[in-house]
Amino acid sequence: MKTSHPPQISYLVFAYNEEARIRAVLDQALAWADEVVVIDKSSTDKTSEICESYGSKIKHLIFPYSTQGQDDFQALVAATSCEWIYFATASEIPTKRLIESCRELLRTRGPDLDLIYVPRKRYMYGVHTPYGKLADVTDYPFLIHRTRARVRDRIHTNFAATEKSRAGRIEYSEDCCVHHLSYPTVAACMHSHSQYMQVQALQTPDAELDFLIQSQLREGVELLEEICVLQDAKAAVGEAWLGHYCTLAILRFGLCLHFWEKRRSTDVKKHYQELAAALLNNEWSVNPKMPLPQLHVAGHDMPTITSRTTMNRLVRAVLPTKIRNTIRKRLQLLVTWFK
Repeated sequence: MKTSHPPQISYLVFAYNEEARIRAVLDQALAWADEVVVIDKSSTDKTSEICESYGSKIKHLIFPYSTQGQDDFQALVAATSCEWIYFATASEIPTKRLIESCRELLRTRGPDLDLIYVPRKRYMYGVHTPYGKLADVTDYPFLIHRTRARVRDRIHTNFAATEKSRAGRIEYSEDCCVHHLSYPTVAACMHSHSQYMQVQALQTPDAELDFLIQSQLREGVELLEEICVLQDAKAAVGEAWLGHYCTLAILRFGLCLHFWEKRRSTDVKKHYQELAAALLNNEWSVNPKMPLPQLHVAGHDMPTITSRTTMNRLVRAVLPTKIRNTIRKRLQLLVTWFK
């Protein structure tokens, strides 16, 4: 159904200590959005000062600090006033054609849609890698209708359409996407994803843990295999492939580690306190000695390995002579490469 007047769009951006990037984000948003809202998560640098310098051009709201992935999205929706809301971060710059395509889709199908998926082209450590598992242009439901879209506080799945037919999609092209300028340093990547992994584990139902442990192990092993057997990675994308692959493997196994910790269901901090108290009593006091507390872990069967991913397959993927020799050769090449 074509509308006579295009719906208005609120541009909502998260910011925490973004003094280096916030001006570029606000300047592009002011060029096209009907409303610009900054959710400032109690920044301690000059982010707030920069936002205030825009005066009434933007709505600058101070929210309590929260780790990544733990935002109250219902409250964020309520902070805007337009019919449609475009969610963004300070690491993203949309192209002009993407915004034009979104507005055209809203003009032609707006009343029939709950949300729109937009293509995001990610750069990591300064490089976008269109190769293998690293090829990273992903569709995200960044543009949502304030009342029709389903909104929930679940990491990476915050928005959903009431049915598939009510989800629009913008096709990717080099001049029609969101440029996601993520992770300038390894430290920034590890800091960000340490929060994401912890929150994702906390939000994951216990019934899904076994399956997710399997899937993360499988994906991590496949990444390691691919690192070992790449023949033309250097020629295809340059030296960035190594950093990207290592990062993805760390994140897969990191998620597996957090899922394992949740599945284990034990309070190690409390155990350490009790153990320290017992040691202090037994070693450094004249009180009668007490037995050292034992760590009690909730009983679980080992995760069932599906036929698709048998334990033997996992072992074979890492341990056979051929792979060991390949790893050795690749490491020798890398040492020569980086000399």
